[in-house]
This record gives sequence, structure tokens and C-alpha cells, in this order.
Amino acid sequence: MMEFTQQNETARRVAVHYAERLDNVLATSVLTGGRTIDSFSDAVEFTNFFWTMTDLAVEDHENDIEVIGGGNLEFWMEKLMNIFIGYLKESGFYQAWVDESNRLNG
Repeated sequence: MMEFTQQNETARRVAVHYAERLDNVLATSVLTGGRTIDSFSDAVEFTNFFWTMTDLAVEDHENDIEVIGGGNLEFWMEKLMNIFIGYLKESGFYQAWVDESNRLNG
């Protein structure tokens, strides 16, 4: 299960915000503890979600759109990157993260 410390609760809320905004059932379920990543294809989809979320967060930041009570969105996105990488590594799908991130970001 993907776990968030109390310190990282804002990061989880930011990620859930974007998962719901994108209507991403897998991401919403993983982020709220309803399921785990248990296949390479899920890991690829979850990685795709992260990068799509990042693109939206950049747009929101550039357009001065407040997300989850404001604060430093860039800070929380960097936290989320570390959390996602750690989670996928612990789940045995780090290579899916690397491959898909490289594919998406060239």
C-alpha cells in the first residue's frame, strides 16, 4: 500500500486532486489506499499519471491557480516524485518508472 506520513499529507491531497481531476481510477485508488500497484502495466499507467499530473501542476502554477489551499506546489510535486519513485521501487516496478519516464521525457 502507498503510505504517506503526516508530513506528506498535503502531497497526498495534491496527488488525489489531480487523480480526480483526470478521472484516473487507478491513481485515485492507489493514493487513497484502495489498491496497490501489482503489475508492470499498472506501474506504467501510474508513471504516466505522475507526468500528466506534473504537466497540469505546471499549468496551474503558471496561471496562478491555487491547489489544495495554496502553498508551494513545486515543493509538493518534488516530494511526490520521490514518493512515487520510492513506492514503485519497493513494489518491484522501478524499471517501469525509468523506462516510461525516459520514453515520455526523452
